[in-house]
Amino acid sequence: MADAERRVDPIQGEILHVYDGIEEADNQLPLWWLWTFYLAIAFAVLYWIGYHELKVAPLPMEAYSKALQERASGGEVSEELLTALVADPDVVGEGQTLFNDNCVVCHEARGQGNIGPNLTDEYWIHGGGPLDIHRTISEGVLDSGMPAWGGTLGADAVQKLAAFVLSIRDTNVEGKEPQGEVWTGGSGGSDAEGRDDAPEEALEAEDAPEDVQDATGTGD
Repeated sequence: MADAERRVDPIQGEILHVYDGIEEADNQLPLWWLWTFYLAIAFAVLYWIGYHELKVAPLPMEAYSKALQERASGGEVSEELLTALVADPDVVGEGQTLFNDNCVVCHEARGQGNIGPNLTDEYWIHGGGPLDIHRTISEGVLDSGMPAWGGTLGADAVQKLAAFVLSIRDTNVEGKEPQGEVWTGGSGGSDAEGRDDAPEEALEAEDAPEDVQDATGTGD
């Protein structure tokens, strides 16, 4: 009983409450832990002010995307580059401006589609991967009235446009009815998906013995 009523513990410090034999103490935290906590708070505040408010330096993903842009300058555009550009708000903002200036007539301001397809749903006519979207913007699809913006706007602008379209992909803004096929990932289509979608007769012929394939003409 005496132990249950004690008010101070030599290790834990002052005992505030005792319930069912469990003591709640008010011991002091180690100074090194407190200073680590305070410095972490100070660092977070300075980081926010420096990087987000004053913008004295680019954020890590922005720096990464700019490094990829410099490396890809005049070279081949990669999926890695386009994915990094989506994480750069400045690039996406410039892409949105380009979109508003050139694309809203066919796709509306939010990409929900008008003459052209809805760019915010999961259905894509020419592929929804980063390289698919970049190629469609750059080379166009003349049969369906999609201009080739690569020659008109330049490679840099096309990359920014692709970054903006990627940023609104799968946001599902209500608009034009779905067109094309569901895009589930990847770039330029998937052999596995193509096999799944192939007619059952073709798959059976492909899996048939060699002599049967030769007879049907599918073994060449």
